[in-house]
Amino acid sequence: MLDYLSPYSKKCDLPALSKLTEERAKWIERKGQDHLREAFSNLSNFAPSDWKIEDGVVKIGDADQLTAEKMEQLQVHLKKLIPWRKGPFEFFGHSLDAEWRSDLKWDRIAPFLGNLEGKKILDIGCNNGYFMARCLPQKPELILGIDPVNHCKAQFETLQKFMANPAMKFELWGVEEIPHFENFFDVIFSMGIIYHHRHPIQQLLDIRKALVPGGQVILESIGIPGESSTALFPEDRYAKMKNVWFIPTLNCMKNWLHKARFTDVQVISSTKLTTEEQRLTDYCPPPHQSLENFLNPENPELTIEGHPAPYRFSLSARKKPLTH
Repeated sequence: MLDYLSPYSKKCDLPALSKLTEERAKWIERKGQDHLREAFSNLSNFAPSDWKIEDGVVKIGDADQLTAEKMEQLQVHLKKLIPWRKGPFEFFGHSLDAEWRSDLKWDRIAPFLGNLEGKKILDIGCNNGYFMARCLPQKPELILGIDPVNHCKAQFETLQKFMANPAMKFELWGVEEIPHFENFFDVIFSMGIIYHHRHPIQQLLDIRKALVPGGQVILESIGIPGESSTALFPEDRYAKMKNVWFIPTLNCMKNWLHKARFTDVQVISSTKLTTEEQRLTDYCPPPHQSLENFLNPENPELTIEGHPAPYRFSLSARKKPLTH
């Protein structure tokens, strides 16, 4: 099941990861997963296709490659997997506009990434694999996405059905599994994850351990404005989200990285989140909600609860390289 990790068995706890993977493979049998189990019956007669990235859109195939009947089958499949949170994609000429314009985030971080050719990359909380696909043109050795959500896995498998790239892997793992790796990854993406967890410093320490010496972390988070090194700790919800713990200022995020003993800490971007980047679309329609529903309608500088409206902060940092 994890044969692709066998060559690296000295740098990961393969028995523990194999056991976990076997257990989580049974999640698809849980109640409420029928639509995911049934979705792929529509794709059984589809074959892998050429793909490209154009203007930030991951484009699979061309419009003239499918009959009208097969195009209808594909659209039924894609709509069964609503909501699509990350994108944009295009399937055989059919535009799939997701809730998030993830291409905008990629455009911010891409100039800070070195050459990814031959590298091993981890995307924590990878969702459907949009950012993984963005890495592929540089030919990494491995791009592993982890997200303990069957819905995300089903969307990823839709991409992989057509892209069929052996370097791209998805596992139903969470941040809790990062300690099973040591001196393994050249680059780790942690984007939109850290504020969902109780222990941000421990998470960064785990990431540092999993990186090779000199390896890079791209840390991206929701944040609040302010010059002080503080974090908002909401009593209840933030922007209608229950699972939010520490929402940092930019300086607080920088200090987290320093406290976790990272070096070469650089600010990539500090951007106020707008409805250009996060909004409802045909593939994330009502009754799902998005940024416009999370802000105070009378004062968009505040969330619906009265907290400061969200920024997005991106930083780059490195594990200290070995010295001779």
